[in-house]
Amino acid sequence: MISARSLVLSALIVFPLLLFVGVAAVAIWQSGEYGWIWWLLPGCGVTALVVSRLWPPTPLADRAAHRLSEPHHWTPRDREAAQIVREYQKRVDSYSADELTDPQFYLRQVQSLALDLAQRYHPKAADPLERLTVPEVLAAVRLAVDDLERWMLSSVPGSRMLTIRHWQMLQSAPRWIQRLWDTTWAASILLNPASIVRYIASKWTWDPVTEQLQSELLAVVYLQFIRQVGFYLIEMNSGRLRGGADTYRATFGAEGRIAVGNRDRPSPLPVEAPSISIALVGQVSSGKSSLVNLLTGESQASVDILPETREVRRYRCELGDPPVTITLLDTPGYGESGASRQQVAQIHLALTAADAALLVMDAHSPAREADRLTLEQLHSIGASQPHLKPPSVVGVLTHVDLLPPPLEWSPPYHWRQPDGPKSQNLHDAVQYVTELFGRVLATVVPVCSVDRSDRTWGIAEELIPALIGTLDDARSVALLRAYEAHMDRDRWKLLAQQIARSGRQLLLTWIEERLSPQDLPSS
Repeated sequence: MISARSLVLSALIVFPLLLFVGVAAVAIWQSGEYGWIWWLLPGCGVTALVVSRLWPPTPLADRAAHRLSEPHHWTPRDREAAQIVREYQKRVDSYSADELTDPQFYLRQVQSLALDLAQRYHPKAADPLERLTVPEVLAAVRLAVDDLERWMLSSVPGSRMLTIRHWQMLQSAPRWIQRLWDTTWAASILLNPASIVRYIASKWTWDPVTEQLQSELLAVVYLQFIRQVGFYLIEMNSGRLRGGADTYRATFGAEGRIAVGNRDRPSPLPVEAPSISIALVGQVSSGKSSLVNLLTGESQASVDILPETREVRRYRCELGDPPVTITLLDTPGYGESGASRQQVAQIHLALTAADAALLVMDAHSPAREADRLTLEQLHSIGASQPHLKPPSVVGVLTHVDLLPPPLEWSPPYHWRQPDGPKSQNLHDAVQYVTELFGRVLATVVPVCSVDRSDRTWGIAEELIPALIGTLDDARSVALLRAYEAHMDRDRWKLLAQQIARSGRQLLLTWIEERLSPQDLPSS
């Protein structure tokens, strides 16, 4: 959108113009009492110039870099593709006014951006665009045009009267504005030669300010255009538009509409809103079972076993306010040398079904190789499914009561700003794990989850807030997985229905042609 700075400068320019229109020039000169009004134009011009110098503009490209929405459901591949869109936005300063008012220029930009994004998603394809389906392309065009139309109607003054001719006139706006002022000032100087001083002051101040405003107006439209088109080109290449625009909108709701000023209420989902699953992984005796008991509020038997596994048990708990039901997937513990082949298979299935994960680690054990292998496995799962969003992983350091000095236990501990030996060791343990795995862990929290009430600490203070902080991300992981499953479900049934529908339509058309009135026998 146009910046506050430009609005202020525009007001300083437009205000005296409106006043001059409202006050008859003849009355000004005849009465001789309104001579001060003629100083308003250069006065506002000087003020505008001073404001423009003291209030430097934020570079348009820098402002554009922060405006491309990155919704929760985007995958790492989508975020990398967004960088391509930002690079196109950053080129805005290199384009002339003639280019920014040429419809063909925008068409060429769309074609170039579409090709660059398609190559990012299909780098090995000879022609990456040929992999797109016709419904995906139509949905992207419809969604982008729909959002641009809403933005234009809601955010561009006078847009209902703006024609293509008016838009193209913007490239020469400073020239025709300058002719208008020159004519006005010529008449003024003829009537009063002293006005030449005011004319010089106005020309010195107005020209640079009006050129800045013209450039920003054209650039804002270009940035918004690239933003909207780039967003839906990413959604198109990701495969999320293959079900059509209506299904996409209904699933992703407000996140699927990025027009400025829009306040759409989320539509009903075409897929059942999925519950959130959190997998607990860790070595043997790392404290996973104790964590499950504390999170569920009691020692309880599992609800059931994850389908296709023999060891991954599911539990139910509630988090947040209002409470959200969470499914905990307790995976088999692995040894210091890593998981066995069977355990790897069980953990893999759990992580594939999980929307977030807890990597549970014994704080006083320095062995981290097995945990590193587990994180690599999680990364490989995400790499094999680039169309899905990988779950966030929270590192949980348990058994912190055993950190030296082991006999000291008087929580709470202010480990972020250590004030004693115990809190210092807590800080160092978290720092060590963060340095090892910080790139792949959303956060690391210390807890003590032994089955003794006098030794339980960090669950409510550290772990639950960390889990609540990942709920939005986990919801997007679950929603995207459910959406992809919905798109792949009953594809052959849908194909059969389409064939039957088209065949029925062809039959009706043939009957209508064969039994047209001119072919019917006369009675």
